[in-house]
Amino acid sequence: MVKITGFEKLIYKNMGPYKIEEEYGVALTAYLSEFKKNFPSSFVDLVQMELSKKSTDRLSLGKVYLFLSLDQNKPQSLPTKNQIAVRLDILFILCDYLDDILDGDSVIALPKNELLINAMSLLFISIGELCELTKNYLDTSKILFFLTESVNGERFDFYSTLSEDSSAEVYFSKMLQKSTPLVQLVFYLACPDNELIWKDCVQNLSTAFQLQNDALDCMDTSKSDLVLFKETLPFIKALEYARINTDKRFLTIIEHRITDEDSLAFLAFYMEKCGAVEYCLRAASLYFEEAFQILKNNSNISVEVFTLLKSYLKE
Repeated sequence: MVKITGFEKLIYKNMGPYKIEEEYGVALTAYLSEFKKNFPSSFVDLVQMELSKKSTDRLSLGKVYLFLSLDQNKPQSLPTKNQIAVRLDILFILCDYLDDILDGDSVIALPKNELLINAMSLLFISIGELCELTKNYLDTSKILFFLTESVNGERFDFYSTLSEDSSAEVYFSKMLQKSTPLVQLVFYLACPDNELIWKDCVQNLSTAFQLQNDALDCMDTSKSDLVLFKETLPFIKALEYARINTDKRFLTIIEHRITDEDSLAFLAFYMEKCGAVEYCLRAASLYFEEAFQILKNNSNISVEVFTLLKSYLKE
């Protein structure tokens, strides 16, 4: 049984006879029918599992796109919008897979090479389909620009590691380039004429998402953030604290890149104890509020709709 949130019930009301889960489900069923014909069952099952999570406890930016596009006078029919929404969710799933492969995260359910070749193949197919679905009202180069910026951010993330030069300034200028363009793509497709929404609002929203993600990952010893000493904000703030207080164990682990189980557990404990994790979560809350203020002041949505959208994005 798919859990229907208050947010989605409200979208039902705003879409008149259309229901987001039903209409999105029709587009998804059609998509999966073709998908299953062209990809191995092991990969299909993996993608379907991720799509299922987006129907229950994971954020679906495809559905956020549908909501944001309700008041936009675009030439596409609702079925076309649902096809776009499905491709956006697929795109985000594939980018997460590629990120996991690059980071060497142990959560990958398929052999790395098998996942890589299938994810890359489907990624290019999805980009082509997205360009085709939006060609009548958007410049394809804009879509490719957002995707290119995301790849550049991923490249920086791949090479990033904690060092003497690490700083919050570097983190905010480089690391966030990985996640922001993809979210900008979603909001741009929905409201391309409103730069305050797809640029300024999303900049703050993506920053909040990334800070939350980094705060959670630095507490998980199986994630690459700890194992690879990633240049994330929790690590940067903890390093600042350790230098001020001359905490030799933390500094020694960092200097010699010690990755045994006890050392990684200590790093996670230290980042929570010194307040680095709390710092990131508080910063995320501030960025969320700034994003929502921009959205509230620059979009034509009711107070009730805004409140539910805000709740959905922060879940």
